[in-house]
Amino acid sequence: MVNFEKLYKRVALQVIDRCHGGIRIKRHGRVIQVYDPKRHIWSDGLVGLVIKEECKLANLRDWEIAHVRRHIIEELLSRPDD
Repeated sequence: MVNFEKLYKRVALQVIDRCHGGIRIKRHGRVIQVYDPKRHIWSDGLVGLVIKEECKLANLRDWEIAHVRRHIIEELLSRPDD
């Protein structure tokens, strides 16, 4: 039996590592953004694709993306600002 919370947390950490620290949360609405080095802009949609791809690699269902996203937000809020 797999502990899903641990799996969601592991996938969330993989997403954060994949974005190389170029990931942030806006204060209003807690929208996750990621820096796109090719376009030199902060993108809202790109992080959704990264989360979806990492969830697919971990054999998670589409509805489990929301759980992973929640863990990403919790992890980023718990980290001190550099």
